[in-house]
Amino acid sequence: MTDQAHYLRDNPARYYEVLGRVMSALRETSALNGASHLDWWPGDGGRSWEIEWQGGPFPAEVAARLLGAPEPGVGEDQGEHAVRGLISPGRGENERAHLVVLDVPVNLRAIDPIGTSQVWATLTLTQG
Repeated sequence: MTDQAHYLRDNPARYYEVLGRVMSALRETSALNGASHLDWWPGDGGRSWEIEWQGGPFPAEVAARLLGAPEPGVGEDQGEHAVRGLISPGRGENERAHLVVLDVPVNLRAIDPIGTSQVWATLTLTQG
């Protein structure tokens, strides 16, 4: 972990590139449909990124989308904008998921998530 901390201190552009890639993938894959109050901040003394939202999908569902898994009921081409190949899954626990993007840890956290299936059910009801 010491090497990683040294790397981030010496290359802040890479550290912010990770945030940009993840935020872009979140938007392009619609991984946070149904969520609100998106926030992010440097974590672990500037060694990681913390991304948090309220409601919406579970963190593991968001991580799967970022890894290139298509959303159920949506075309397979949705995975095109994911950052797969650049990230690997980490260990998730409770309402968190952990990814490593270009060697930078990214922690995903949801407050009061309802899950993708419930988000789609709610959207279907409001549109119908």
